[in-house]
Amino acid sequence: MIVIHELGHFIVAKLLGIAVETFSVGFGPRLVGFRIGETDYRLSAIPLGGYVKFRGENLELLQGKSEGSVDEFLSHPKWKRFLVAVAGPAFNIATAILIPTVAILIGFQESIHRSQPITIGKVLPDSAAERAGLQPGDRILTFNHKQNPVWEDFVLEVRLRPNEEIPLTIERNGQMIDLTVRPQTETVRNEQVGRVGIEPYLGSIRIGKVSAGSPAALAGLQTDDRITGINGEPLTTWSQFTQALEDNAGQELTLQIQRDQQVLELKVRPSADKQYERELGLGLIPNMTTLVKTSSLATALRFGWDYNWRILRSTGVVFKQIFSGRRSAGSALAGPIGIARTTAETYRDAGWAGIIELMGILSLNLGIFNLLPIPVLDGGMILMIFIEALLGLLGLTLTMTMRERFQQLGFIVIMLLMGFVIVNDIVKWGSSSTKDPPPAQQPNR
Repeated sequence: MIVIHELGHFIVAKLLGIAVETFSVGFGPRLVGFRIGETDYRLSAIPLGGYVKFRGENLELLQGKSEGSVDEFLSHPKWKRFLVAVAGPAFNIATAILIPTVAILIGFQESIHRSQPITIGKVLPDSAAERAGLQPGDRILTFNHKQNPVWEDFVLEVRLRPNEEIPLTIERNGQMIDLTVRPQTETVRNEQVGRVGIEPYLGSIRIGKVSAGSPAALAGLQTDDRITGINGEPLTTWSQFTQALEDNAGQELTLQIQRDQQVLELKVRPSADKQYERELGLGLIPNMTTLVKTSSLATALRFGWDYNWRILRSTGVVFKQIFSGRRSAGSALAGPIGIARTTAETYRDAGWAGIIELMGILSLNLGIFNLLPIPVLDGGMILMIFIEALLGLLGLTLTMTMRERFQQLGFIVIMLLMGFVIVNDIVKWGSSSTKDPPPAQQPNR
């Protein structure tokens, strides 16, 4: 993602006639590379990002080494330098929007609840939801003033707002009721997160696979059958289904099945055999996903924008909590080690599709972070350009000494931040003992 960021600077600089001396993937000593024109394209020893070096940029001018060439960075007008500075973040943000846009055009599988309206299937005893007065069958129409939220919005808001009062409006038997819920605080991987204690309404479970010779196969269950009830009770939640199987291991159960236009009742005996431990004791794998796809480019772009706006809003909530003292910076920020751990966990849980999704999130964060007005970052360069323009209106100039001090301040800030996140990653890695339960055991939010 950093290479894409630097590619943005590189392409715009080349288009505007600014000389690029180095395009490096990685930092430190040059390992291999080649030269085309004035640019050295290189692979460097430290594989953490990369950089682009313009001719006559910053310290070269400060050290008196400028040749006064028209293609030097600071010899170009402010509008060109602004476009070069903003190009890196722009490439990252565009990449972040492009990833979900392309994904929905190709089509991908996602949780059946992720983009569904919020209908409650179960309220856990002694939970925040029960204290707020929520009941099974309620549909949440507004949540924290957001109209018609989906489960993904709900999960993010609840997770990020432990112990905060959140207003919501529900529909219950045709009536609109205003309530307030305060998510309980739980610690997951050393992070304080919120839980309200509700499970989504299911209605049915579609069978994705039936193992040959298993209890499910012997009972006559088939792929794409929908389980709509168990022992005569309508199926409402995932935990209702799994609990019934666990409580009746070795005993006969009656499943209500919808197969095409038929409604069937099949008797099955869950097995305690470890052979079927990962298949609910039945020898079947449920399909809890749905295909999300569109052929409309406008719809896909809207999806990509909405997806990233949701992440951006969540990031804003976290930083607001950090500055207000409600959340520690250590629990919210991560550096290279934290990113590596998250990448490994994402690949384990979601494969390459999850990695690509994570790349989009990192790209968005990288783009926004680099727009902050911190010297050394692109936002700092943009700030200097505006300061230079304002001073120009007053007949003043931004001296090289001022530029140098500005860069030194930014370098110190970035080094302190880098040191903090690396030490923080090591501390969290060493003390991490709490793991999220697997999805099948984590139905409540």
